[in-house]
Amino acid sequence: MIAYLPLGAFVALIPRRTAPAIRVALGVAAGFAMSFAMESLQAWMPPRDANVVDLVSNTAGALAGAAIATAIARRPDARARLSGWRRGLFLHGILGDVGLALLALWLVAQLNPAIPLFAITFDPAPERILAGASQDTDSAITVIEAAASAFQLVGVGLFLALIVRHRRHVGAAVLLLIGAALLLKGIAAILLLKPAAWEGWLRPGVSTGIAVGALALLAAIALPRPAMITLCGIALLTSLLTPLLATDVVSTRAPLTLFDWRYGHLLNFNGVTHTVLLLWPVAAAAWLFVLAGRPGWGAPPDSLE
Repeated sequence: MIAYLPLGAFVALIPRRTAPAIRVALGVAAGFAMSFAMESLQAWMPPRDANVVDLVSNTAGALAGAAIATAIARRPDARARLSGWRRGLFLHGILGDVGLALLALWLVAQLNPAIPLFAITFDPAPERILAGASQDTDSAITVIEAAASAFQLVGVGLFLALIVRHRRHVGAAVLLLIGAALLLKGIAAILLLKPAAWEGWLRPGVSTGIAVGALALLAAIALPRPAMITLCGIALLTSLLTPLLATDVVSTRAPLTLFDWRYGHLLNFNGVTHTVLLLWPVAAAAWLFVLAGRPGWGAPPDSLE
């Protein structure tokens, strides 16, 4: 339901001038069509579970998103404030919109509590989550996990810094991004009727990587814009390749098996979020390539370089 809320909102905001009922209808229709297509495909796949409950829940999520978007669209003052906030804080134009959409996509993928914070695929020992036992983690595994998390944090942080117009806002923006990711994971854990697995999301390797990545990010955002773009692309692609140093990745086991349900609609949810996080660094690198081709490496005219 939550995953379809942004879909309904975005579709409802597409028309510039139309009746509120039409906006809501468009959002609901898009959510229903998408969910119906997914459920129809799952009906032909034996491991999947297609049912009407999912269809109704997803459509309800699209309805909620469309209703929120319609309420905003009906208030010119709210639209003006939202538009002014967007123009004042972030990169202008279609490229800025695509960058924000990519960032929102990464944030939505954090709804999967089976994935540690700033991690993609690495899974050192999922069985200890099920056993509830604290086992010593191999130092090499911890180093690899920390490296992947550090590169991911630097990459995502620099990506955000390149979208933000003024560097004085970067620190607060990164802190808000990390807090929002942890909040989404906690909400998802509650919705799945499971306790928040803070020891899994912020285990030693991840915590060390985040600390090192934060220090590196502080130094990186002071670099010239061309260096920031280059370092961002390297960090994102390296975070994608670093887990290959561990043979455990070949088995494609989920990081936190407690949440990684392999039956029903959650199988699709896990697959989608894992796929998004695997493809996101590549898509972000393509965005960086386009940004580098802009005059001044895509720097806003009034930015503080």
